[in-house]
Amino acid sequence: MEQFPGSKHIHQYSLSIRFSSDGFSLSIYDESNKLLTTKTVSSLLSSLSADEIVLLLLEDTETLLDIQHVRLISVSDSYVFVPVSIFREEEASVFLQLQEKLEKNNRVLFNFLPKLGMVNVFSMPRALFDALTELYPDVAIEHHLSWFLTEKIKLQSDSSIFIWVRSKTMDVIALKSGNVVLINSYHYQTPEDFIYFTLNIFEQLSFNTEKDKVKLFNVQTSTDLQKHLQKYLKHCEIAE
Repeated sequence: MEQFPGSKHIHQYSLSIRFSSDGFSLSIYDESNKLLTTKTVSSLLSSLSADEIVLLLLEDTETLLDIQHVRLISVSDSYVFVPVSIFREEEASVFLQLQEKLEKNNRVLFNFLPKLGMVNVFSMPRALFDALTELYPDVAIEHHLSWFLTEKIKLQSDSSIFIWVRSKTMDVIALKSGNVVLINSYHYQTPEDFIYFTLNIFEQLSFNTEKDKVKLFNVQTSTDLQKHLQKYLKHCEIAE
């Protein structure tokens, strides 16, 4: 890992910690939100206690705890989007269990997305939640799709499909005439699976393969997925 910037200037930077069941990544951004450095730590966090997770995080973050801007992002397939008009905080776990099985000892959280009129309800291991709140008691935990929607997607009048590419998982958000018409995650094994899911979304939601765009996030500047999609779609691009 590259050396993080010196502590005397640390307030100029922001820290993003992204968590999943198999570990976490640390990313440092400058004041213009440019990525400076990142590190990935592999560990089965779901099998650790809160104290063990705290110690693990402190190995890599104790010199960074003074950063003023911190974002905690939970990567999880356990989520459901609920219209804000029917959401009740005391019923958050009920909404989640309508779509997802709630694992034992998981903590249910939610993010309000006022521009979309929705609430993202999700869950994470309680031990991980306890560890994060001990280290960062004043920082709200965001689901990765909440972050994706607020940071990477601009509501616009045209129709586009945005795909956050993870290892064997594609998170899809589809906009049609400026309205969100789909938020879903699909598990794929091969590029052919990836293409199938994308084209099926085009067909089911009546997107136009000649006019509507697909934007791929979290991939390198050149990717086989893009090359395969370009055989069927006129507009497919890599986004930052």
